[in-house]
Parts: sequence; structure tokens; C-alpha cells
Amino acid sequence: MNKNKFYITTTLPYVNATPHIGHALEFIQADIIARYKRKKLGKENVFFNLGTDEHGSKIHQKSQEEGISTQEFVDKYSNQFKDFCKKFDIEYDFFYRTSADYHKKHVYKIWNHCLQKGDIYKKKYSAKYCVGCEEFKTEKDLINGKCPIHQKECITISEENYFFAISKYKEKMLEYLEKNPNILSPKSKINELKNFVKDIQDISISRRKEKMPWGIEVPNDNEQVIYVWFDALTNYIGTIDYASDKNNFEQWRPGIQIFGPDNLRFQGGIWQGMLAGADLDFSKKLLMHGYILDGKGQKMSKSLGNVVSPFEQLEKYGSEYIRFYLGAYLNTFGDGNYQEEELKDVINSRLADNFGNLLSRVVNLANKKGVKINDFEKIENEFKNKVDNIKKNTLNLMDNFELSSAFNEVHKLAILGNGYINDIAPWEKNKDQKQIQICLNNLSYLLSILIDLYEPVIPKFCYEAKKSLENIEKIVLFKKLD
Repeated sequence: MNKNKFYITTTLPYVNATPHIGHALEFIQADIIARYKRKKLGKENVFFNLGTDEHGSKIHQKSQEEGISTQEFVDKYSNQFKDFCKKFDIEYDFFYRTSADYHKKHVYKIWNHCLQKGDIYKKKYSAKYCVGCEEFKTEKDLINGKCPIHQKECITISEENYFFAISKYKEKMLEYLEKNPNILSPKSKINELKNFVKDIQDISISRRKEKMPWGIEVPNDNEQVIYVWFDALTNYIGTIDYASDKNNFEQWRPGIQIFGPDNLRFQGGIWQGMLAGADLDFSKKLLMHGYILDGKGQKMSKSLGNVVSPFEQLEKYGSEYIRFYLGAYLNTFGDGNYQEEELKDVINSRLADNFGNLLSRVVNLANKKGVKINDFEKIENEFKNKVDNIKKNTLNLMDNFELSSAFNEVHKLAILGNGYINDIAPWEKNKDQKQIQICLNNLSYLLSILIDLYEPVIPKFCYEAKKSLENIEKIVLFKKLD
């Protein structure tokens, strides 16, 4: 990977339902990181992949329930995710679809590579399978015989399929995890990943076509379809031209993957084994965000009736307030309780009362006192050092993908600015013009840094703030939420 190139990808949501609040969290986090990296490295040096996972038995079943062809079904829901991204200002560089023609060549390349190495073989077996997870389960994966995620009993599948000899790469994966414990954030999950890898067994990577008619056929065996995970995970290298452009591929790999807790074993285990089988480097970094919980700390589910609709929230508060709450405030690597009252409090306190209020005070006083601001030669060194130290801390945290901690630092700038202006009180009649000039230029410097640091999370607000500061134009940037 070229050190000046940065590649990040989300997981590909399964298109059997409309986008939910968890998708918003993951997409927004990835988008903030990509925007930050574009500012740092240049737009041409950042590649942000997003898309939809469109094969499998669940999708075929759902299309039949809706009475439309499977292709029509996946087109419909894939377009919903594209529209979802547009509404939340997600600026991806490529939207990958696993039902597209370009995907098949990447899947076939990795399949044939592993096959030629002797890593793919065929055998008969019988195992428990969760349709919801599209995954085989062992007894220890189940609770009272049921999948703990979908709360349903698994079906028993007995058939002859192709297997991938992932156990062959167990020691190589464990050695990599031992030498690179920082590959996974949060670090507290590294032992969970190691334990999964220690127990990893060869995995089934195909299904009989009669049982899963919607998928990519196994090369030279039209009775078998490639298993959805072996198929879909390949998008992470397919999107950077694995099968068709070696130079482009090599300049971007290895990349950064962002995903939720349910995907740790696939992203950190199975996909890494597939990379080893393909003789490719392991992923550079794995970022595991938490679950979005309801106000009582319970995982959201339709059966409990506690699901938050991202579309309803968008209608109420607009994309940038949701982006700020999910991406800048909730714990980046831990579970977060989505609470509307907290959202309103956060927006009012951090944005309206601190950021927006400070900008308004500085612009209004500059106009009232006839002071030219944005003259950074008139800044006091002590004040500049305080601002620059907070900026340095913020950038260090952003470079380590600690978004919520980074934006907590940015909030300190607004607190510093409001405290400083209250202490100096430039509106008082006894203040001479030089004092006022120094004070407001100090604050215009602080605001320029604050706006720049907040831009990846609330780009539209920051564009308006920057215009207001540069042109010394009055603006009500944030409306308080009732």
C-alpha cells in the first residue's frame, strides 16, 4: 500500500430490508474518516467503498414473497441504500453491488487461486444452519438450541458442498494477531478474535443450486452456487480491481474495514483466512463499532418495538444533527443508547450554545466595534499555543479513528473560546481598541480551527460558518431544539 493512499470500506448491508439506524452509524463513521483523510491527503489519495450484498437464500425468499423477480428485488433495495447515503451526505467513491457483472470475475479469481493451491475441496457433511445469519452454527454458538441473534432454531443441512481449508492458515493468522494487537479497535476485543481463530474449522463455501438458486455458480460445477459470505467478502478487493488492474490494486491494499459486533468473526477471521489463501496481505486495520441500543440499553429489534427509524429522525432533525450525534458524540467503539432527548441536549449544548454562540458573538462584536478579524499576526502566543495543543490532540485521535474522543477535544475549543471572551469582556466600554482587536483575532483564529476540525462531521454547517467568519456576516448557525 502506498503510504499516501488511504482505502476504507464498510460492510455491505444485506438487501433484504430497508436501511436501519445501525447502517446510519456505520456509514457516517466511515464518511467522517474518509472526509478527514481527504483533507489531509488530498481527494485523489482516498478511496471509500460502500455497497450492497445481494445474493443468498433469504433474498430469493423475500423476492418471492413480494411477487417480483430477484433482480428487481435487489435493484429496489440497493437503490434505497443509495438514496439513504444521499440523504445522510455519505460521499462514497464507489457503490459496490455483488449482483453486478464486474463482481463475478473477482470471486472467480480468488476461488480459482485457492482451488489451484488445493485449499478448496468437496465433501459430504451435516450441520446446523441459521438462515438469518446465512451461517453454520456449532452447539456452543447456540443458546437453548437457538441462534442468539435471531432467536430461531437452526435447520439441519445434509449435503455435499465445497469447503475452504481455512484451518490451514490458523497459525499464520494467530501469529499476525500476536505481532499486531493494534490491528483491531477496540483493543478489548482482540482476545475474542484470537479465540475464534484458534477454534476455526474448514468452512463450507457453496450450496446446491436447487436450494439457493440466487448466487454465483461454482466454476465448472453448475449444480453448486458459491456461499454468500465467500462471495460477498470479495468486494473488499474487487472494488480496487483485484482481477483486472494490478497496479491500481497494489496501490490501495491493504485497507481499513469498519463493521459491527456481529461481523467480527467474518471480518477478522474468515476474510483474513481468505486473504491468506489468496496470498494477499492481511487487512491493515479493523474498526468495530458498537450496537445502537434503545434508551433502556436494550438491543433494538422489530419484535420489541424499540427500533428507531433513521428516516423519521432525518425528517425531524436533518442529516447534520444526526451525523453529529451518531458520529461525533456516541462512543465510537462501544454500544450507544440512541435517545432523542439526549440528541437534543447534545445539539443545543455543543453546537447552539457553544460553537454557534461563540461564532455569533465574535462576528457581532467585530461589526459593532469596527474590528478587522482573521488577522492571525495579531494573535497572542499563549492563546495560540492553547488552541494548537487542542488541535494536535484532536488530529492524533482522528489518526487513530477515535472519533468521539476527537470531537470531545474540538468541543473544548468552543468552551475555551466562550470562557475567554467572558473573561476579557470586549463589549465593556472601558476596553480600548487594541485589547478588543487582540481578543477578537484570538477568537477568529480559534474559530477557524474549530470549523476546520468539525468539517468532516457537519460539512454544510461548517461551510456556512466559514463564510460567516471570513465575510464577518451575522448568521444564526444552529437552531435550538425544543
